[in-house]
Amino acid sequence: MKITRFYPGWTVLAGSFISAAIAIGFTSYIYGMFTVPVTEELGLSRANYNNGFIALSVGIALFSPFTGRLLDQFSPRLLVAFAGTLFGCSIATISILKSPIMMLLLLLLPIAAGVSTCGALGANTITVKWFQSRRGLALGILALSTSVGGLLSQPFTGWLITNLGWRHTLLIIGILCFFVFLFLSMFLIKEKPDPSIYKYEDEFDSNVDSKVSAKESTAEPRAITEPTFSYVDILRTKNFWLLTCAIGIFFGVDQSILVSQVPYFLDCGYTLEIAATLVSIKTLSAIGGKLIVGFLADKVDLRSLFTAVALCNISLMSIYILQPSFWILVLFLSLLGVAVGGVFPVWTTSVAWLFGSRSYGTAMGMTAIGTQIFTMLNIRFVGEVYDRTGTYKIAFVVFIGMVAIAILLFRSITPPAKN
Repeated sequence: MKITRFYPGWTVLAGSFISAAIAIGFTSYIYGMFTVPVTEELGLSRANYNNGFIALSVGIALFSPFTGRLLDQFSPRLLVAFAGTLFGCSIATISILKSPIMMLLLLLLPIAAGVSTCGALGANTITVKWFQSRRGLALGILALSTSVGGLLSQPFTGWLITNLGWRHTLLIIGILCFFVFLFLSMFLIKEKPDPSIYKYEDEFDSNVDSKVSAKESTAEPRAITEPTFSYVDILRTKNFWLLTCAIGIFFGVDQSILVSQVPYFLDCGYTLEIAATLVSIKTLSAIGGKLIVGFLADKVDLRSLFTAVALCNISLMSIYILQPSFWILVLFLSLLGVAVGGVFPVWTTSVAWLFGSRSYGTAMGMTAIGTQIFTMLNIRFVGEVYDRTGTYKIAFVVFIGMVAIAILLFRSITPPAKN
């Protein structure tokens, strides 16, 4: 058996990275940028406008367990091609609609299916099967995808809305996404690997021996020794509920802030371009946080890592409540975004830690239900708070208490028994 000089898992990682960046960047990260123009044209309250994001979350929650299972069993290339086509065409279709109900239906069904398959769940499920000993590094790199997607999509979308209007912006985004996903499914996303090649993932040096010993070549692959979990097995696990609730609370708060921060900055008197710049600063800082957390995920107790990330999230919400001057805000967004961006690699690595790679898609899909439920509740809550009080500050105070509860839940997780 020969060792390949270039491990194909890195190509899969690159394709998954771009896929998640597009799917998340052009949904979660830009949704809040359409708040003002859409509510003004359609005459919606902000709470009702947030129903669109809730519909997206409901759809993702419904599709996630099935998407994870499908990705565990069938061709990821075909799934990404199909879901990506639905995603791009549906976004383009919204640009010509006038009915909020029809927009909600597209967000609930085809767009949610696209996000579930091509976004974080799909990208992580596809990638984790190609990595074993460097899984934390791979997932840490992949976790950057959502921040990179946000970093690129936000200023691009802000410029398009300012110059072309929100409808033309959605049309351009839909067409762009359609072609990108087709390209990824054709050239970068690959089928599941033979478990026997997991040992090659650490081969970066082209001067390594071209052969492995007979003992190594006939040894049972590490991945095969991992247990397989059914839906029932997962639901019976105490760690699943602790992880789902902790990550769900944290992720729901994070998504609520993501949707609300652009209108929050607009309410503070900043222009849309400045608001997009502030969000991009936080997103850029989060990229550094994901790199750091992804690196530490293989070396540090994940419970301590989650606590550190959560405390920084609390600190950032405290800054929003205080509403400091522009440059103070820039400073704290630059500093605290570094750790806040770490929530995603902690989540994805924790699923692999507790359930392994063979059931990763199934377990990830199940935990995603919890994250979407909390996201739905928090998104509606933050919109209602604004409509009733004219400010987001009360919601931020409640969110701080919720994240504190998430810390206690995550720290209650017990390490799985080693095989």
